Amino acid sequence: MPRACLFISLLSIIGSGCLTVEGKEYHIKVKTDHSGEATIKFVNILSEADDTTDISNDDFQQLIELYLNGNQLESENPGFHNVKKRLYEENGVLVGEITFTFDSLATVRLYQFDKESPYMYFVGSPLSSEQLVETNGTFARDWMPVVFWPKETTELYVKTRVISEVAHHRGLLSHYKEWLAAQPKPKKQ
Repeated sequence: MPRACLFISLLSIIGSGCLTVEGKEYHIKVKTDHSGEATIKFVNILSEADDTTDISNDDFQQLIELYLNGNQLESENPGFHNVKKRLYEENGVLVGEITFTFDSLATVRLYQFDKESPYMYFVGSPLSSEQLVETNGTFARDWMPVVFWPKETTELYVKTRVISEVAHHRGLLSHYKEWLAAQPKPKKQ
């Protein structure tokens, strides 16, 4: 599996030997026809630490080349339209953010049984890498890890924790700052 797997699967991005994040935030706006807009924040982008070799520079380069400047994200998620991607510093960590439009609930992994049912989002089992932190919906139970929102809801929010122990990972903020400083400055008119 390639190490630059940060955006490969937006809902379960963790894999051995690749980038990971401390947490994610999903902001989804749903229209009555089930299309909408979504923003996903990847908070504290990290490279998995290796005892003998620092692979964080390679991971960062692949993040820039394949996902930020490349089209890997779009090709892996054909239901995403009008994709905007950015990296930035927030609270002393590197954050990745994608914003896109979608035509169906399935694109953002939401489900609605029928027009009278609530919106549903599967967070993952207690053994999965992603654990619910907060939401503006109602979380069922640990044995049924689904968030529900009333059918009238138009703005859905979920915040998850992907890893709780960051000590065994390398932050990529310093790589981002070096990369940003090396970017050509816009010419003044």
